[in-house]
Amino acid sequence: MTLLAPHSITLKKEQEEKEKKRKEKVEDGLYTIIKVARDEDLAEQIGKEMYFDLVDHDKVHAFHIQKQMPFTQFKDVVAKVFRIPAQFQRYWLWAKRQNHTYRPDRALTVQEEVQSVGQLREGNTAELKLFLEVELCLDLRPFPPPEKTKEDIILFFKFYDPLKEKIRYVGRLLVKESGKPLEILTKINELVGFSPDEKIELFEEIKFEPNVICERIDSKRSFRDCEIGDGDIICFQKSLQNQCSEQYRFPEVPSFLEYMHNLQIKRNKGQEEPEQKKKENAEAHLYKIIKVARDEDLGEQIGKEIYFDLVDHDKVHSFRIRKQMPFTLFKEEVAREFGIPVQFQRYWLWTKRQNHTYRPNRPLTAQEEIQSVDQLREVSDKGNSAELKLFLEVDLCLDLRPFAPPGTTKEEILLFFKLYDPLKEKIRYVGRLFVKGSGMPREILTKLNKLAGFLPDEEIELFEEIKFEPNVMCEHIDSNLSFRGSQLGNGDIICFQKSLRNQDSDQYRFPEVPLFLEYVHDLQVIKDRFPRIQSLETYFQGRK
Repeated sequence: MTLLAPHSITLKKEQEEKEKKRKEKVEDGLYTIIKVARDEDLAEQIGKEMYFDLVDHDKVHAFHIQKQMPFTQFKDVVAKVFRIPAQFQRYWLWAKRQNHTYRPDRALTVQEEVQSVGQLREGNTAELKLFLEVELCLDLRPFPPPEKTKEDIILFFKFYDPLKEKIRYVGRLLVKESGKPLEILTKINELVGFSPDEKIELFEEIKFEPNVICERIDSKRSFRDCEIGDGDIICFQKSLQNQCSEQYRFPEVPSFLEYMHNLQIKRNKGQEEPEQKKKENAEAHLYKIIKVARDEDLGEQIGKEIYFDLVDHDKVHSFRIRKQMPFTLFKEEVAREFGIPVQFQRYWLWTKRQNHTYRPNRPLTAQEEIQSVDQLREVSDKGNSAELKLFLEVDLCLDLRPFAPPGTTKEEILLFFKLYDPLKEKIRYVGRLFVKGSGMPREILTKLNKLAGFLPDEEIELFEEIKFEPNVMCEHIDSNLSFRGSQLGNGDIICFQKSLRNQDSDQYRFPEVPLFLEYVHDLQVIKDRFPRIQSLETYFQGRK
């Protein structure tokens, strides 16, 4: 066996590295990066990661696309990723303005959409940035975007709450340039869930560098006269006309944005962060952290970030609340944050079970809700006084408006449901139901099919997800046994899938839920042992 000298090994590595870079350079000439921002990105970032403009394009979905691909074909790629059919997609080009802001400027024309991706990006050789406009019905199904004329302009809206000192993205509207803001006040109120006649004040966010310019809008002047056009941002808030504005640190949008701008400057200089942490540490004993999980969190995490149990509490909304605050007042805080009125909220305490799973255990009683936050912490987990974890139960009508949670008895139990697709090898959260302990699973099969979007008479198989440490335990449920007979109770998880009774199960790698969960568990063990595996999803694909 011939041994290579150390300098020969080094030389070989350098040559391989040069060859790798050469290939990447050649490929870069064949591909382009398309960054697609959506309403979801704006809502996720504004008020959390950024306050000015609309989006950080480095944090939106990026597509690596061949330059010669027709744009119409690219739309099909987007349809697969975002599940928005091509006919419901409309794209806007972004433009950097002279005042250093970056906004959607104009919609792509029909002629441009038949060009190749490479032709579209000639003006910007680095990458192509787009805003994807998608319109949704009340049931969240997409429909074709409305026809846009030269008279129509697209505006983006942010809502500011001076009490909470928070700003967030609430949506966009197509308006007539000759129209007046006064004519769309009802629509703006609808965006944030206000009553139609709520008095609001409008401000235009113009720029933020080197200084903030945010000016009040005269609602009686046309958008054209106010020099408002495509991509402009309107910030709004409840009118303080009949209130004492001195009770707020930053009563109006401009003062808040100036504060945030100054705060960002201080943070950039490394001054603000240590001071804030020092203050929080000094006051830590006065506060409790309340982590509130909702159906939205379960839907977002299950099948993507987690596969077992229901939620990662470190990734849900946290509230920093004074220990002595009555829980009833905390519910008002939640109402402001989530837009769910107090009377429509019901909270469940979580409990860690002996088998190491973590599930909602029971709802708070009326007596508990009049106690202070600190007393509640002691009720739910005396061993850990640092946090209070809750599940917020909210029931929605078909038009997505909340209604009061149904009355429950000791006979009723709350179950959570996950749907498994053996063809796609994916599992996801589909909802929850109250059932009677004496009832049988076969009595709710129609409801489960509805949760999954199946036909009412679709034959399905049920499994209980019992535990996952140290090994997975997921057992078949007998639909003719009562829930009580199957030892099912509050917080239990039922996974279900279409029955494979009349199919050849050999065509699937993991035909049933237990096999899939065991597979995922094994891969998580691998990831823990080999930290270089960054994504389980990527690892799954690589092993197929």
